[in-house]
Amino acid sequence: MKNRLKKIAALTAAAAIAVSAVPVMAAPAESAGTIMWLSNLQSGAQYESSVAYMTAICEGLGYDFTVVYGDSFNDAAGNLQAVKNGMTSDVVGLVCSQDGGLQAIMEEFPELYVAGYNTDMNSAFGGGENAGILEKDHFLGTIADGHIDGADTAKTYFDLCLEKGYRKVALINFPAFAYPNLEVAVNAFNAMCEEYNATAADDDKFEIVGETTTLMFAPLEDSWFLEDGHAELDAIMGFCAGIQFIFPTLVTAIANGTCSPATTLVTSGFETDSAITDCIGDSEGKIISAVTISPSEDPAYALVLLDNAISGNQFDDFAVERVDSFEYIIKSDADIQNVLTKSLCGTADPALAQIPVDMVVNVLCKKNNPEATYAQLQEVMHDAALLSPAVLAD
Repeated sequence: MKNRLKKIAALTAAAAIAVSAVPVMAAPAESAGTIMWLSNLQSGAQYESSVAYMTAICEGLGYDFTVVYGDSFNDAAGNLQAVKNGMTSDVVGLVCSQDGGLQAIMEEFPELYVAGYNTDMNSAFGGGENAGILEKDHFLGTIADGHIDGADTAKTYFDLCLEKGYRKVALINFPAFAYPNLEVAVNAFNAMCEEYNATAADDDKFEIVGETTTLMFAPLEDSWFLEDGHAELDAIMGFCAGIQFIFPTLVTAIANGTCSPATTLVTSGFETDSAITDCIGDSEGKIISAVTISPSEDPAYALVLLDNAISGNQFDDFAVERVDSFEYIIKSDADIQNVLTKSLCGTADPALAQIPVDMVVNVLCKKNNPEATYAQLQEVMHDAALLSPAVLAD
C-alpha cells in the first residue's frame, strides 16, 4: 500500500511541475460531448465498477457518459444497431468492448473516435472482417481482456500449479470458434506440462486427466465428475468463465461426494456474491484457489486515448496497437478480503481505484499534462506496484 501511494504521489508531483510551466485552463462550462460505451456486459461486479469508473473519469475530463449494450453473440448487425439506437449528435467518442461490426460502425459514423477496452479485437488485428479499421485515423487501438496470446495465459495457469503444488489436473475451456486464444492456451499448457515432465521426478510429474472438456456456454454437467479420474483431482484448470460455468457444479459434486473436497478451481471471472467470495483463497477448504481477471481500471487506457484525440493532444509517441491487460490474480484469503473492501473491483467505488481518477485526468491525459507520454500510459496500466491485489494490504 505504501509503495503504491508513493508511486501515485511521484507521478502526480511530476505532472504538477509540468503543468505549472503552462497557462492554467479553466474547466469547460459546457460538456465537451458524450463518450459512449458499447458494453459486452450488462450486470455484475465488473460491469458496475466499469460504469462507475468511466463515469467519474468522463466527469473529470468534461464529458457526459452513456452505455449501450452490444449484441449477446457479438453479431455485427446487432452491435451496429445498438450504437445507432444510442447515438446522439453530441457523441464524440466510442469505447468498444465488442468488435462485431466495428468497421460498419466506423463507416456509419466516420467522425467518431474509437478505442477498445476488454477486447483483443482479433477481427481487426488478426486480419479478419474488421481489418480495414486499422487504416482509419479515428481508430486508436485496444486493451485486451487478459492476454492476447493464449500461451501467456497458459504460463499463468502453469505457474499457479507449480506454486500451489497441483499435479493431477483436468482442463476445461470455451469453444475455439468463439475464443481461439483459449485453444492456444490449452495447447500451450499441455506442452508446458510435457516439457516439465521430461526432467521431473516420477512423483512430481503432471498428470492431465482425460481430454479437454469444451463448454458450449452452458454449465459443466454433474456427470463430468463420474468420468474416470475426475473424482480425485488436485485442481480443475478453467480456461473459461469458470466462476459461472464450473464452480456451481464443483460445489454440488463435493457436497454429493462425487468429487474430492480437496479439489480446487483455477479460473477467471469475478462476482461479489458471498457464496462465491467465501470460497476464494488459500486456506483449507477453499474451493477456488486462484482467480485471474483484468483490472477494473482498464477503461482508463481507452478514455485517455479518446480524450487526447478529441482534444487534439495525442501523444507524440502514440502507436495504434492492442496491448495485454495487467494480470490481476486473486489467490489468497488476504487478496480476496482486500479486493472486496479496498478496491474499485470489489466496491464499484471510484475513490478506491488503484489508478486514481485524478491521476488519469491530470497525469495521463496530455491536455492536462503536456509532458504525458504513451510510454507512461503503458507503464501505469501494467505496473504491479499500482495494480496488484497485494498492494492493497496495509
